[in-house]
Amino acid sequence: MSAHLSIRGLEKSFGAVKATNNANLELAAGELHAIIGPNGAGKSTLIAQIAGEIRPDKGQILLGGRDITAVPAHERPRLGLARSFQVSQLYPEFSLLENLAVAIAAREGRSFGFWKPLSRDRSLLDPAFAYLQQVGLAPRAEDRVSELSHGERRQLELALALAQEASVLLLDEPMAGLGAEESARMTEQLMALKGRYAILLVEHDMDAVFALADRITVLVYGETILSGSVEEIRGSQLVRAAYLGEEHA
Repeated sequence: MSAHLSIRGLEKSFGAVKATNNANLELAAGELHAIIGPNGAGKSTLIAQIAGEIRPDKGQILLGGRDITAVPAHERPRLGLARSFQVSQLYPEFSLLENLAVAIAAREGRSFGFWKPLSRDRSLLDPAFAYLQQVGLAPRAEDRVSELSHGERRQLELALALAQEASVLLLDEPMAGLGAEESARMTEQLMALKGRYAILLVEHDMDAVFALADRITVLVYGETILSGSVEEIRGSQLVRAAYLGEEHA
């Protein structure tokens, strides 16, 4: 498969700390590619660079063959790149449906200074409801965000990412803080999205990673040390050493 998103030799230092060290990976269209690694490996820093929130010191980020390394973060969704969970803006006193309507209006470049007309606009509310259906929140469409559980907020944030109509989704630890039942539900929802989007997933829940991923890249001290299938990563001595220490490998 040809790469839809390519990361080539990405490097980023913060003082003496090299957070990203010659990181390389490729994400194909329709693929779910997971990034794993021990705490402090630089996973979130890598995602932030891909999203445009942090400018790399060196290397390239290519989306659909176009170099987007210097493209500002706010322009990347328009090019087909959406990040979820750590950047989504939720309006707690608005309903789920209204939150999605705002996101769709913003994507389309509409003004939403006057809330009442927006909240009655079927051209926004109908697709908003469809995104809520995709993540299993349609029954709560009229509820306020402030009434949601942590897991339901994660589901809403996923719906907001989908509302960007991007071809690539960057998901940074979507299972963080979820209980077993909520994690299982999120895994099912991400499974349903496979093949429709190219998904780059950072996640500590290894059960979810092994269930979802087509390929996995292992990041250690900011460097991508190995990419391969679930079976290759499971059986890798190098990966076991990275997580457990050399004496256990």
